[in-house]
Amino acid sequence: MKNAFIKRVALIVCVLFSVHVTILPTAVFAEDVPPKVATLKMGDAAPFDGTLFSTEAAAKLLVDLENQSKKCDIEKNKALDLLRAQMQLTIDNKKAEFDALKFKHDGILKIKNEQIDFLQDKLEPPSWYDSGEFWVAIGVVVGIGLTVAAGYAVGQAR
Repeated sequence: MKNAFIKRVALIVCVLFSVHVTILPTAVFAEDVPPKVATLKMGDAAPFDGTLFSTEAAAKLLVDLENQSKKCDIEKNKALDLLRAQMQLTIDNKKAEFDALKFKHDGILKIKNEQIDFLQDKLEPPSWYDSGEFWVAIGVVVGIGLTVAAGYAVGQAR
């Protein structure tokens, strides 16, 4: 019974609306009217033209409007967090790349410095007392001196 009544009311509203739209275009009567809210009981005449919502539909509309703002904030935060995570990943990748290049550069620099030190040591001639020729000459002179001294000692002993 209640469904049949709602269907009839809906049919009447649709018919009136279609007649209103086809016969009297609303663009001709457009004017800035502040929004109005009126509470009606069943059977009351509406005090103005417009759309009539049930209490449940109006409450649902208000809840949807309030939730839409929260939903928008959630989606905005999600997109922002996604971008933040992508940028952090890019930063971390660049930092790792930098660290790897720094490690490689430090290794190459260490090898080059060791090679330079080695080549500088080879470039400088050894000190006169570090050369092998010096010690050979000392050995020959000492040997000759010992031979002469031994010969003199043998000649004296006769």
